[in-house]
Amino acid sequence: MSPGRGRRRGQRWITEVPETRRFEPEGEKKGEEVKITLEELEAIRLVDLLDLQQQEAALYMGISRKAFWNDLRSGRKKVASALVYGLGIRIEGGSYLLREAAPGSKASPGEKPEGSASTEDQVHLLEREMLVIEERLSSVRSRMKALKEETEKRPAEGET
Repeated sequence: MSPGRGRRRGQRWITEVPETRRFEPEGEKKGEEVKITLEELEAIRLVDLLDLQQQEAALYMGISRKAFWNDLRSGRKKVASALVYGLGIRIEGGSYLLREAAPGSKASPGEKPEGSASTEDQVHLLEREMLVIEERLSSVRSRMKALKEETEKRPAEGET
């Protein structure tokens, strides 16, 4: 087959490019890594972190459910192999548009691929993301409070 055959891969909407784009394991296998695309990471984030249904997440990224499933499956497989075999993870590349276009990004603010999420869908997703963040923050606060209480009790127990 020639390299130009088939349909061109459509661009996906992603929310952001992560600041940390490389993870390395401790130990002997430094340097060996798997590469995960930004849209695979976005698919994992939407389904596994924000608990969206695949249909909702596909709509949000502006792609079909089948294309979304392919990205999600591929990303999960790469992350699993990195964890199981102790490989590094590098996040790079892909065919994407940034949802909130910044100077130098690949999309203009008014650009929207066919079938992408409406403003109401975006608001719904951001509300859901805020709930996840608030739950995590609450969990961290309660863990920190428990650790502080434990730390305060230790000196008192040692003095008696």
